Amino acid sequence: MKNIIKKFGLLTLATSFIFSCSTVDFGDENINPNSPTNMKTDALLTHAITGITGIVSSPSSNYYTQGMSDITYTTYSRYDTYQWSYDCFYTGPLTDLKEILDLNTNNASDVIAFGDNNNQMAIAHILQVYMFHHMTDRWGAIPYSEALKGAENISPAFDQQKDVYSSLFTQLDTAIGLINNSAIAVQGDIMFNGDMTAWKRFANTLKMTMALRISDVDSSTAQSKFLEAVAGGVLSSTSQNVHYPYLDAVAHENPWKGAFRTRNDFAPSKRFVDYLTANSDPRLTKMADGSKNSGGVTYVGMPYGLEDPAISGADVASITSAIITDGTQHGGFLYTYAQVCLAMSEAALKGWGVSGDAQTWYELGIKASMDQWGVSAADATTYIASAPAVSKKNMAMEKWVALWLQGYESWAEWRRLDFPNDLSAPAAALSGTGIPVRHGYSAQTISNNEANYDAAVSLQGPDTQDTKLWWDTK
Repeated sequence: MKNIIKKFGLLTLATSFIFSCSTVDFGDENINPNSPTNMKTDALLTHAITGITGIVSSPSSNYYTQGMSDITYTTYSRYDTYQWSYDCFYTGPLTDLKEILDLNTNNASDVIAFGDNNNQMAIAHILQVYMFHHMTDRWGAIPYSEALKGAENISPAFDQQKDVYSSLFTQLDTAIGLINNSAIAVQGDIMFNGDMTAWKRFANTLKMTMALRISDVDSSTAQSKFLEAVAGGVLSSTSQNVHYPYLDAVAHENPWKGAFRTRNDFAPSKRFVDYLTANSDPRLTKMADGSKNSGGVTYVGMPYGLEDPAISGADVASITSAIITDGTQHGGFLYTYAQVCLAMSEAALKGWGVSGDAQTWYELGIKASMDQWGVSAADATTYIASAPAVSKKNMAMEKWVALWLQGYESWAEWRRLDFPNDLSAPAAALSGTGIPVRHGYSAQTISNNEANYDAAVSLQGPDTQDTKLWWDTK
């Protein structure tokens, strides 16, 4: 842990830079001013991993599926931002990871001290796939095949989402194939401390997620890749849940904790609280604290997207104090066993030939989510006994609950599964014609790469938050 803290300490400014990626342009997307100029791949890897914080702890993405709402400053839940920058992914973690790949290819003997060369490259590939996957599921077409070439190509073409997915599957398979059991541990790995078995599980869980994501547009590839992932080994218990390694130190704490330090403006939504209450879901008291004015015994959700709420934060439930006062164990999940179980349930419903039946995996998914949130075994058993039988809708609704605070994952799955199917944009929405189904490109991206931007939009559709992505067919 001392080594982790030391490495984090060197990257305080870098972490802040990455977390602010979503709303600010940071210059040319192919030049990394923060990348070390020496061959210390351990520092490059640590820095790249810190880029995950903006993905897994983003308040904005949690508004789209309406599990969370604002109390005072409601412009966020009313979609005040419709143009989003992806520049800092390219200038930060993606370039760091490319440099790791280049150094291990061209200077293998010089960087072997930082870990087995193949394992270093495997981790770099896996993280690149994770970040590119996140990006294409937000913007659709993105620079991929021509990206990260620096001065050689400052205006990269956009790859359409279908082609990005195809290439990412290939890159992920390459990464998995590189993993070995070398005794030379990878340095700078603050995610899994060089445990390549954990990295392989993570890669296969990522592949499983990507496969389901495209199941409505390419069912054959989806089934094949899904079964490959399962055979390769995915998360198999809640103890293997992948959570970003936040520290207690202020500079590297869970951003949710930091957000509540200055104001209490985030609350479980009325839609979410009412749904859990109606189903006597024991996760409610683990995910949220009762309103202060009721002494913590009454759970009232915050109405979503009101222009002028005029509601006191003390009158509504709050995000659990376990996140606000700690947050090292919640509020930053990348993937969970609950997700895996519910994915297996869906695959069984599709007839994809997975072991186990849909109902069993459905119940395992609910139980895994209960365990994740600290619900007692007895309460979990009672809830599962009264839960409706598995169906696409019921599985999707359980996934909606299980993915609470996993904003971008929840948003993507809501767009794909279309449940809850009664969500609508607030009457006081500031942009778009409905709940956003993608992010628009930033103004700087448009001006710096206009010809390629125009070509991408002509194929993808209007650059608005209302244009559905390739895999979003319903």
